[in-house]
Amino acid sequence: MAKVIKKSIQKSIKKLKKFLKKLVLKEKSPKVLALSFCIGVFIAFSPFIFLHTAMIFAVCWMFSLNFAVVFSASFFVNNPWTMVPIYSTDYFFGEIFLKKVLGLNTLSLNPSWMEPVNNIVSNYIGISGISFWSFIIGGNLLGLLISVMLYPIVKVVFERVSQGVCSREARVKVKCNSVLE
Repeated sequence: MAKVIKKSIQKSIKKLKKFLKKLVLKEKSPKVLALSFCIGVFIAFSPFIFLHTAMIFAVCWMFSLNFAVVFSASFFVNNPWTMVPIYSTDYFFGEIFLKKVLGLNTLSLNPSWMEPVNNIVSNYIGISGISFWSFIIGGNLLGLLISVMLYPIVKVVFERVSQGVCSREARVKVKCNSVLE
């Protein structure tokens, strides 16, 4: 059983390396790839639930980012299995930030349409006092913080992968474009 799991993990790692090499060969810029990845992570944490795909198209078009990387990062992080934990974390991060750091009463800042929503959620689920702004601000701040922290790490990973791909191309006598800007 352990051998099967080990082989499965090794196979997954090989597929990931192959995918990264394809990306590097296509893009040739670790900075653009890292930025694309981090923007995808930001979109994954974004509280605008039904607009993620539209945001991906818009951001890739406006900033000439790698669509495949933004799309993959966004849906790798935010998928049906991770959606509830991510949105819960967004909400609680916003609640802590607004209440503890800024000292605001989040319920008093709710738009008027949130009162009926809170009543329905309270009656059916038993959770009361949901704050709209805790969710919106928490999701955007958390996405921004995680994306900024990930950028240097992801950039180094893409630089190392691109250097490995470039050196292999040089050995085969194929002209290798400058990978590092």
